[in-house]
Amino acid sequence: MHKIFAACAVLLAACSTPAYRASEVPVPAAYDVNDNPSIVANRAQTSRSEDVATPGVYVSATLASAPFWTELGDTTLTMLVREGQRANMDVRVAQSRVTSARATRRLAALDLVPTLTGTGSTSRSQISLAQTPGLTSQLPTQQLWDVGFDASWELDFFGRVGRNVKAQGALAESSEHALEDVQVIVAAEVARTYFELRGAQRQLAVSQRNAANQRKIVKLTEDRLAAGRGTAFDTERAKSVLYLTLATTPVLESQIALDRNRLAVLLGRAPGALPAALLDSGALPRLPDTVYVGSPDQIVRRRPDVLQAERQLAAKALFVGAARAEYLPKVTFGARAGYLSNSVDSLFKRGNSRLLIGPVMTFPLFDVGRVRQRVEVAQAGQEEAQATYNATVLRALEESEGSLVTYDRAHARLAILESAVRSSARAADLAQQRFEAGLTDFLQVLDAERTLLDAENQLAQGHTAAATALVAVYKAVGGTWPIK
Repeated sequence: MHKIFAACAVLLAACSTPAYRASEVPVPAAYDVNDNPSIVANRAQTSRSEDVATPGVYVSATLASAPFWTELGDTTLTMLVREGQRANMDVRVAQSRVTSARATRRLAALDLVPTLTGTGSTSRSQISLAQTPGLTSQLPTQQLWDVGFDASWELDFFGRVGRNVKAQGALAESSEHALEDVQVIVAAEVARTYFELRGAQRQLAVSQRNAANQRKIVKLTEDRLAAGRGTAFDTERAKSVLYLTLATTPVLESQIALDRNRLAVLLGRAPGALPAALLDSGALPRLPDTVYVGSPDQIVRRRPDVLQAERQLAAKALFVGAARAEYLPKVTFGARAGYLSNSVDSLFKRGNSRLLIGPVMTFPLFDVGRVRQRVEVAQAGQEEAQATYNATVLRALEESEGSLVTYDRAHARLAILESAVRSSARAADLAQQRFEAGLTDFLQVLDAERTLLDAENQLAQGHTAAATALVAVYKAVGGTWPIK
């Protein structure tokens, strides 16, 4: 008897759910963006001038208490993100998948309770003479009426059904995290496109303002030429600069139209059906010097795609345990009850009842090979899920570290470009004053105007790049998103 129990214990241990390793990836304690030697050296080098201050971005290990877009103070952006997370088509697809996964889990849980089905049938039969040796005439036709129910219940002694239910529950949780991941992606895409739209609108405003100034310069050169104090060369050079400035307008207008259409689609609308707030130009928000992103370890505990991969791994491990349980006997308690009669009138009379009840045990005696292959398939699925999880963690660490470095350097570049615009504006004013006073030629004016236009364009592009880099930071860490 002890040997039998020992053998059963060995079988149960062999068929138990294998433990899975949630993480094989070492996670650093903190981000090294503020300690990177090359970045520190670049900060020191660019900060030597008294006129250029390039403070680095402070990375806080504290998580923000509110979504980052609400902290920027742009009500239009907040409205767009909220509508995108509600009405975006990808979000709706992910929500449908969550509903399906939850229903699948409830369906699997029903295997833990008895199955009860009602039955009803009627049949007409006639026995052949070949089936009844000795009879000289055929028996009359017989009509049978049968009504009742069938019941079955698998007694889950070895946890096969329970593991399947838990695995389906893990898959349902995985689909919920997948929905959160889609919401993060949609919110980030809305914010990024919005910033690109505002950046293009700012560049267009810069181009139009410079074009207005350059028209004045063209008029000035024409007046000087008419008065005999200028040359046709100066007039044509001024017109050339004006035309080159005007040539940027169609490109920027095209970019603005594309960004508006992209935002409309992200909001689940047809292209061109945007809120009125986006039809007017607006300024890019002031970007923060401190980002509240938490620690790298918190990525593993809150980034949706990492949590999704972890739940997939848990489900695959449970499926391995369920597949191993197929080696053990399956005990099913069944029952059949009802009435059988040759006429409807006498169907429910006493003496026509039938009953069959008792347990049934099945064992894969000659089918062990198929069970073994199913176990190997499940184990391969678990190994794949483990590798996928590790790759997701590595990608999350890479994206978070890279996005922080990008935002830090974009933030520093923005400060330098602001100084460049101020210097270029002063140089352009001085060049025009010296030209009007006759102290210099017109080429210096044109050169100063071109430098100012280039500096203002780079500042607009740099502000857009820094804003989109900020979006990438919060997307990478998966934090401060209102996804619940």
